[in-house]
Amino acid sequence: MKLDVEALFHERFRRFSIEFVRYSQYLANGGVLFFTIILGGILAFYYRSFVELIPPWLPIPYVLALLLAAFTARCPHRTFLLEADLLFLTPLETDMSRYFQKTKRYNFFVQSVWLCVLLLICSPMYTGTMSVGQTQLVFYWCVPLVLKGWNVYSSWIVLRLPDKRDQRLLTLARFVYTYYVIAWTLGEGQLFAYQHIPFGGLLCIVPLFWFHVRLQRIRTRHSLKWYALLEMENGLKNRFYRIVNQFTDIPALQHRVKPRRWLYWVTSLIPYRQSNAARVLFFKTFIRSGDYAGVYVRLVLLGALLVMILPNPYVKIIVAVLFLLIARSQLAGIRKHLQASGRLALFPINETERKRSFQWGCRLLLLLQAVVSIIAALL
Repeated sequence: MKLDVEALFHERFRRFSIEFVRYSQYLANGGVLFFTIILGGILAFYYRSFVELIPPWLPIPYVLALLLAAFTARCPHRTFLLEADLLFLTPLETDMSRYFQKTKRYNFFVQSVWLCVLLLICSPMYTGTMSVGQTQLVFYWCVPLVLKGWNVYSSWIVLRLPDKRDQRLLTLARFVYTYYVIAWTLGEGQLFAYQHIPFGGLLCIVPLFWFHVRLQRIRTRHSLKWYALLEMENGLKNRFYRIVNQFTDIPALQHRVKPRRWLYWVTSLIPYRQSNAARVLFFKTFIRSGDYAGVYVRLVLLGALLVMILPNPYVKIIVAVLFLLIARSQLAGIRKHLQASGRLALFPINETERKRSFQWGCRLLLLLQAVVSIIAALL
């Protein structure tokens, strides 16, 4: 029986789209989208002011090239594979070639959309600090998109390699080449130019022959690594789940416990007695479960940075409050996580004490965030 890869791809894509939309609605209903839109509007209003603060000695083309290259060379591959595919679809690998072609087109499209957003954000920085003509602006948009397509194609072939070390070396080579081409383009061909002759352009062409030979050799010698593809697919899926899980409980998420022994001293600050059991449980969950602590620290640092650089004191207050609301929404997921994991049933703690301890922990963390924001505003 011949496999209908068209129907298989569309069915997998449909399931993914339904799940993505459903969980995205949870984020919107939780108020995160609203806070993000307001914050984005404030940053957009002051963006021109930030650009004017860039010192003239900073090599903007090469700094932008580093940022764009990091985004362009990173190419995670979503394939919509399932665990059962390792058993039922691996014998049909030849027929699956058209399926994987469609996933590569999907990955290129989605990643190109985000790349265009980044190019749009960085465009005022590029045009505001350099005398850029119309032709140069076209290259600014087109070259990263062409390189994104090449990176998606080449990274897919590199995934066939069985040795992780070889994969990392080729990934590094892709990044260096991508950075060089973008830097040469944004620098108007002045990189490695001699007497106004752009010899650096040869370095944009010659490595392509080496990459072509190397990639063709990998394709002929190695087959697809289905386990690696499934691992990458599960990693992308769990990453999205973890983001949503910061604000609402996701049953499909496989929670991982991270020891983080270097943060154990935080719980030791709480006096050791039975009445503080719920408080200790809250902070241990905050530190070790999922990425609650990581997201909280990022929110604190990013909020402090914005409060520090924004000029208007009233805007500073609004931004600080927005980050406090986002952090409060994120910390609310800890209680849902504890209820879903069943750990609360292991401790003889009544519901009133649980709620009181949860509120105490949230207030303490939010107070710490507020203090950091105030210090940043005074600097």
